[in-house]
Amino acid sequence: MLATYAAGQHEPFAKRLAISRVNDMNGGILIKNGVPTTCELALNSDRIAFVAASCLDFQPNSNILDPSTRYQVAISSGTSTSISTLGVGSVFSHPKYNPRTFANNVAVVKLNPGSTGAWRNYIAANPADWQSVFYVDRGLTGPNTWAATQVAPSSVAPPPQCATASALYAANTRDFLCTDRTTTGQGNCAAPYGSVYGVHDPDLAVGALYSHSVVLGNDLCSGSQVYSYYTILSNFLEWGGAVTGETVYLYTADRSYVNNKDPNYRMIEPSGAVSVTGLLLSGDLNTNKGVPVSPAPSAVQTSGPAPTLFEIGSPTSMQSVSSDASDEHKKKVSVSTILLIVGALLALLGALAWFLFKRCKRRPAPQHEMTQYNNNEYALGSQNYQPEYLDEYQDRNRMHLNNEIVTRDDYHDHNPNGNDNGKGYMD
Repeated sequence: MLATYAAGQHEPFAKRLAISRVNDMNGGILIKNGVPTTCELALNSDRIAFVAASCLDFQPNSNILDPSTRYQVAISSGTSTSISTLGVGSVFSHPKYNPRTFANNVAVVKLNPGSTGAWRNYIAANPADWQSVFYVDRGLTGPNTWAATQVAPSSVAPPPQCATASALYAANTRDFLCTDRTTTGQGNCAAPYGSVYGVHDPDLAVGALYSHSVVLGNDLCSGSQVYSYYTILSNFLEWGGAVTGETVYLYTADRSYVNNKDPNYRMIEPSGAVSVTGLLLSGDLNTNKGVPVSPAPSAVQTSGPAPTLFEIGSPTSMQSVSSDASDEHKKKVSVSTILLIVGALLALLGALAWFLFKRCKRRPAPQHEMTQYNNNEYALGSQNYQPEYLDEYQDRNRMHLNNEIVTRDDYHDHNPNGNDNGKGYMD
């Protein structure tokens, strides 16, 4: 007997399969001072993980981290429901993180060694690979209990309203994913997902982290329209490896792909304002209730007398309004005076050109910038760069980043230390 399915009947099975694939991987939740947050981490290995900078605590009116906050990371051990907690040794927020716009909303933490052993989660570094994405939400329901993982398979294409709701997104579409999908899996109100996995069947790997949301309404519980933005990590991986001195593991299906090699990468700060009214949310949604956003006041004058526009050479209130006198004066300007002025200008330009020529001739050959190769050992997977702000963290003589880029074929064969996490769903 043949069984037939109406359109959409297979979706529950597809969703269970997606959840199973995600649960095969290690996931992480940030804990601050012993209290779980809603902030997910992109675990890269047992040594480092990426997290949104808005989930961290800073000193008032500063981009300096608050040293009194104690961070830990709760880690799900693949398909196991047990919780492993690792301490955080160091925290690095991106130096160009803007807490008002949430540009460069990225941080990286160094994990203290724990009992979990060595493992790796590859980060999906090439969005062009992604055939689709999984929006994923993990959470803790208690100190020792994981909530059910929520997964929403989706296309990569964003809703058209995303650029209208966020000027930052409109200026940096290559650095963000955007969706209007929400989840109620960890509570009673609609909430954004915590992370995004890039899918290239049969593989998947985490590729983006929740950055911020624009709520077109009063709050997440009032049935408002929500647009959520997720920072794509690929452009910030070189920075993360450079400031921590750790290897960052990347996944790509395209063997010719080369990830961004500039550790000083930063987003474009938006010049415009949003054209919507609502709330701007980010960070730990257990404590952050959002700040109001609204369109900027128009600079166009809508009432009162029309402003006076002055053009170059037009009379103003400080000038004579006698047009007859002005015309008479113009007639008296001799041709010789005009030629004299032109000659003086030509002489000045000649002197300036000679000065610039002599100056450039004496200038020494340009030196390598800090973001250029600092040796001749570059090869695919070994990206040796030094951030311009590295002095803020470590000595210049330390070992630099040595990224490992794993392609699709390697992804299935690679099994470091006998425990390689992040292969997705494979036979």
